[in-house]
Amino acid sequence: MSYKLGVIPWRLMAPICALLAAGAAHAERPRIYAIPEVRIVTAPGQVIERGTLVMRDGFIEAVGPGVTIPDDAEVIPAEDGWTVYAAFIDAASAVALQPEPEAGPPRGPAGEKPGRRGVPHELKPVHPEQAIVDQLDVGHSSIERHRDLGFAVAHVLPQKGVFRGESAVILLREAPAKELVLVDRLGQVVALETSSFMARQYPSSRIGAVAAVRQVLLDAQRQQLWNERYAANPLGMQHPDYRGSDATLLTILQRQQPVVFVALTGLDPGRFNGIASTFELRGMTVGQGLGDRSDNLSAAGMPVLLPLEMPEQRDLDDPDDVLAMGLREMQATVRAPGLPAALTDAGVEFAFVTAGMKSVRKFSENLAAVVETGFTADAALAALTTTPARLLGLDRALGTIEVGKQANILVVNGDLFTPKPEFRHLFVNGYHEEIEAEETIGDPNAVVDPRGTWEIISEVMGRTAESTWTVTGTEGNYRGFSESSRAGKSQFSSVDLKGNALTVFSSSSRGDLEITVVISGETLSGSTVMESARGSAKMEIEGRRISGPEGELQ
Repeated sequence: MSYKLGVIPWRLMAPICALLAAGAAHAERPRIYAIPEVRIVTAPGQVIERGTLVMRDGFIEAVGPGVTIPDDAEVIPAEDGWTVYAAFIDAASAVALQPEPEAGPPRGPAGEKPGRRGVPHELKPVHPEQAIVDQLDVGHSSIERHRDLGFAVAHVLPQKGVFRGESAVILLREAPAKELVLVDRLGQVVALETSSFMARQYPSSRIGAVAAVRQVLLDAQRQQLWNERYAANPLGMQHPDYRGSDATLLTILQRQQPVVFVALTGLDPGRFNGIASTFELRGMTVGQGLGDRSDNLSAAGMPVLLPLEMPEQRDLDDPDDVLAMGLREMQATVRAPGLPAALTDAGVEFAFVTAGMKSVRKFSENLAAVVETGFTADAALAALTTTPARLLGLDRALGTIEVGKQANILVVNGDLFTPKPEFRHLFVNGYHEEIEAEETIGDPNAVVDPRGTWEIISEVMGRTAESTWTVTGTEGNYRGFSESSRAGKSQFSSVDLKGNALTVFSSSSRGDLEITVVISGETLSGSTVMESARGSAKMEIEGRRISGPEGELQ
């Protein structure tokens, strides 16, 4: 059978038309937006008091006071009090990562541990060739949580090992993974991680970890020299050994890729300085757990990625709490909010990050605490936009509102640096998300005391469970924990009271859980939605106070 060129048989028309219709139905609508007559902060310290921003297909097309709105743009009318900023960049995070399986690695026949595949390094914690981009879960709830905090971009770090592997930079929106990866292999992540003595695995001490890092790099240098000599003249030479880690290590030794050092103790930044100087590495340090130690962080001699973690605020009106608090803890509590200013005075370049935070949800609250101590709003904005963009080598595309840059935009109503800023719109690569105002729960004008021990009954899919909640502290500084026979004792990462609406946050290996209940006299009730890989389920909560608060509410 033959057909004439350009003539389609009638019996093929129907499926072709169906395909064309399906393609049209799934065609992406144009992403052309304009926000006119609005205050725009194009960069820290650079403000257009009344201007127009135009975005087209993921890029900033125009910005300024005299910009003409295109006829094909969707106009978002600005409201009084709105300010437009470049969306935040998290320069060190664990976003989009699933927790480690609790059951341990799979085993082979007869329960034997399977061997490591490929040609890995002799030391198990040394796996620089592993790339975090291959482990991302783009459907993870942490991506939405980060957007809720104003972030459009995140630098994701591997979490385990000494040479942990290569990091990646991703966009924080709902899309297939291939559309989200900005940089698939940005830097090599290194930490002085140790194993327990009982694990019988090297390194088991901090000094051993330092020695391991140095030896791995020295071996890679020697391997490079061996490869070069063999390539020049292989006669009479044994062929070089091969390890999957060698090529990746050479990229950092040749300064083609930076090293992201993760500090686990106060002495680690100084050790990183010594390693970076010896091997002439480009580096930056994540100051994990060092939220008040400016001297230790300055010793790194490199830019710092600073987690916005604040020490737990103890009730200093309680004599027992005062006695239980050591000098070190008191110093940390007092100094932590002032650390960014101290680093600035010391000439240390830094960016605010979420890596290592116990509760990422407290990021905005902790940021507000830093600004409240006197750290300037412009400096805080720089630590979330221009500085991380520069440290990640992405400042030509991200970090400011300029023509041609990626349209990562945050619209805020009112003050940006408050414990709960009012975000109204977020654009990630030009994709628009309107952020609805937070629903008011309970009576915001009610006055209640949440303290005491509460007997809690929760119900999920017809199954009930019993536990207790204990809330202590003072007004504006509540804390607490839950306890049950099945799960034991679990500290709340945050306890917040608005009127008679009590919100508690808890973190676990399965993710964060937020529960809001309304207190009415000596009872409470509320609900929340529990998310998991298998779907979601509603949890209903009811409770009664079984022991009252001790002392007067301050």
